[in-house]
Amino acid sequence: MLRGHIVAALTIVIWSMTFVQTKILLEYLTPVEILIDRFVLAWGLFWLIAPRMVATSWREELHFMMLGASGIFGYYIFENLALESTTVVNVGLLVTTSPIFTALFLLISRPSSRVSILPTIVGFGLVLSGLGIMGYGHTSELGNGDILALFGAVSFGFYSILLGMVGRRFDVLIVTRKSFFWGIVFLLLYALYRGESFGVEHYGLTIVWSNLLFLALIASGLCFVMWRWAVKRIGAVKASNYIYLAPLLNALAAVWVLDEVITLQTIVAGAVMLAGLVVAQRYGA
Repeated sequence: MLRGHIVAALTIVIWSMTFVQTKILLEYLTPVEILIDRFVLAWGLFWLIAPRMVATSWREELHFMMLGASGIFGYYIFENLALESTTVVNVGLLVTTSPIFTALFLLISRPSSRVSILPTIVGFGLVLSGLGIMGYGHTSELGNGDILALFGAVSFGFYSILLGMVGRRFDVLIVTRKSFFWGIVFLLLYALYRGESFGVEHYGLTIVWSNLLFLALIASGLCFVMWRWAVKRIGAVKASNYIYLAPLLNALAAVWVLDEVITLQTIVAGAVMLAGLVVAQRYGA
């Protein structure tokens, strides 16, 4: 049991660092380059772990396509674009609100679900209040980057609903691999639409390839296996409680590595938003 808690906490620590690493990589690569490199490497890793083909119907493949569009392309492209124009602290805080949107989408799509309406609405109201505090009197504090980060949370909320609807005949590794594949397809289409030019001059730098390998193989590969193992040992509810630590750990990493400054306004806004998340998670589920 103790090892399950340790692994869950360690996974959250590693995931909290990914915002900082992405911010560093943005000095050398575009958001799309980072994501394509990261998920192609991770997709290759999952092929090595589960090297088998799985036949799917067109409806099932469409479902995997939607998973890739929302949870890989949508969530991560919004997150990386947000990191170009706002702080790591803000992005880490805003994307943590995704469980609120999961609960809201669940209420809308399945009114008969076990999600309680009042705690979910109260939680969402607290999140909105936190956003208001973050932007009050300082319009630059809630700019385009923050809105993009919030869109990322919405995308991941939609992804979580779709993930719960995947057929039981698919194991976790196959679902993840297929989601990654379609996410890569949408990222390539987006790069083509934007006319992205991919250079190779930065990949010889240690700071670039080391961070990319960490994001792909550790954060997207090993941590995925670690999280599933921890959930199996201590349960989804207890494991999910460690997610509340993510904004704090992310903020500490941003201050330590990037010398970002955390204002009192951000602390208050974060406390209100996390309170909303706790209310919705503990009493709405």
